Amino acid sequence: MLFALMSGVARLHAQSSPRATALADSLLRLDQKWGQAYVIGDSAFVDAFVADDWIGWFDDHRTDKPSALRELRSGAPRLLADSVDRATVRIFGDMAVVQARERNRVPDSSRAGHWETRHITDVLIRRHGRWQVLASHDSRIPNP
Repeated sequence: MLFALMSGVARLHAQSSPRATALADSLLRLDQKWGQAYVIGDSAFVDAFVADDWIGWFDDHRTDKPSALRELRSGAPRLLADSVDRATVRIFGDMAVVQARERNRVPDSSRAGHWETRHITDVLIRRHGRWQVLASHDSRIPNP
């Protein structure tokens, strides 16, 4: 039985095509661009990429698209830097899950700010021919 399960996993892995790899790379770039939008203040990208029914959980609070856009457009201090790495992208037809490490340099009383590290999970869905983020969960972890 275990052998049958293992061979099934190998077949799934072997079916990974260049097209699937290109799509996974494209979805990861979208997720990275979303983080960069908070560095440069690109509310137009956030408005287009975040689904109207998006829900995000960040440590101890819930947010939605209107709240995220309001905060981004408020002029409040934005991220100083953002990077997404150590990512896994899994695609299920018109849905995908991106799990990764995200590092943010956030403003504080020092000029340089400080780094925060998070584990993220973003659920993306293809609607009307374009990919949008539908749900997110970010948890802060100790800095490496």
